Amino acid sequence: MTIPNLGGVIKAEDVFNKGSGSYTASYVAWAKTSQLLREHAPGWGFYLAAKDEEYVWKAPDGSGYLMCFFENGEQRTPLFPFPIMDNRNNPIQCEKISARTFTDSHRRALCACAAFTFGLAYELWVKGEIESLGATPVKPSTKAKTEPVKSDLKTVFLKKLKEPNTDSQKVIAMAEQRHKEGKLSKDDLTEIKLSA
Repeated sequence: MTIPNLGGVIKAEDVFNKGSGSYTASYVAWAKTSQLLREHAPGWGFYLAAKDEEYVWKAPDGSGYLMCFFENGEQRTPLFPFPIMDNRNNPIQCEKISARTFTDSHRRALCACAAFTFGLAYELWVKGEIESLGATPVKPSTKAKTEPVKSDLKTVFLKKLKEPNTDSQKVIAMAEQRHKEGKLSKDDLTEIKLSA
C-alpha cells in the first residue's frame, strides 16, 4: 500500500492557537486540513465506518466513538478510532450525543486520522505526546549543527521510564514510533528498551 507522506506540509501560517496559559493549544483548521489533503493526497477520501448501520460506536463505558479511514478506490487504510468529545475533551455518553457533537467530532477525527495516516500536521500531535510524558519540547538552537531533539527525546523517554507506575510498554511503543519517523536514533531506542 502506497500512502502519501505529508509530514512537513503545514506552514507556520496554517497553525492557529486557542486558549491561554497552560490551556493553549495549537491546531490547523479542519477546512485547511481538507484542502491540504485534496492538494497533496488527491483521490483519497475520508470516511466513517458503520456498525449495525450506525456511525456512532459504543465503548464499554457507554461513551461514543467514530471509526474512520481513508480510501482512494484501490486502497483502504486501517480503521482509526476517535472519541466523540465535548469542548473539554471529555467523552460523551451515547445517549447525550447531539448532531453538533457528532459533526464537531467528525471534523476533529478528519484531522487526527490525517495525522495518523499521512503524517499531516503530525508536528502538532508530537508536541502533545511529549507534554503528556511530563516534558516540554526543547527548541533547537540556531547555532547547533546537530539535531538536539533526538537526544532530548531519549532523555524524556528515559526519565519517564524511571517514574513509578509508568507503563513501560507504552513508553517503548512511543519511542519505536519516534524511531520510525527518524526522530530517535537506533542506539537511543536500544538504550531506552534496555532501561525498561
